[in-house]
Amino acid sequence: MRTSQLYIYNQMNSLLKNLVLIPNLLSLSRVLLTPIIGYYLYLGDNQSTLIAAILMFLAGVSDALDGYAARKLNLVSDFGVAFDPICDKIFAGIVVILLVLFRDFPIWLVALIIGRDLLILIAGMILLRGRKIVVPSNLTGKYTFAAIALLMGSATIRFEYGIMVCTIMTVLFSAASIINYYRVFQKVKQDGIPPMFIDKKIYKLGRFAFNAIFATVFVYQLYLFICIN
Repeated sequence: MRTSQLYIYNQMNSLLKNLVLIPNLLSLSRVLLTPIIGYYLYLGDNQSTLIAAILMFLAGVSDALDGYAARKLNLVSDFGVAFDPICDKIFAGIVVILLVLFRDFPIWLVALIIGRDLLILIAGMILLRGRKIVVPSNLTGKYTFAAIALLMGSATIRFEYGIMVCTIMTVLFSAASIINYYRVFQKVKQDGIPPMFIDKKIYKLGRFAFNAIFATVFVYQLYLFICIN
């Protein structure tokens, strides 16, 4: 076997070994759900809309579970750290395009969501080229994806309150994540290592309070929406 063929074989073998790990399968499941979601969005009746919304919810759950599974099963790897946000970006990019086709989703929001992801991906490839460094998704990135996921779910069921609030959150968190990634990439460019995030107690308390208040109001508004409809 030639050297080039052996290299390709080893790379493919390594890829397959990583893909069959439970955390990475959970990440991949989000991408695999997109054509099914598209099918039910296309059908457009109430039952199909509910199924599409449930599938999006499951995709969101998988995003929380893959990191937990990786830590719990001691399967944290550079591949998984990079693969998880890539799956998030592919999932979000495909679904917002489907929502444009079947739910009149704003084009400018699609441009923001996909443009942010492409900017971070391209900047990362340029700045990290030649460096064996994997920059994991940070908190602002995770909150951005959560806001986008809720926005997509709200748009699917035409939940106006959710669309309004999650649009604002998506814009704010997207801007914050771009600034944060720029800071991280600059740190890597200068020092060769990403900055360490120190999660102080006050940060955790602030996030807990924000999450609790937001979830309570959001669920209550969703309950009223379901009752009316």
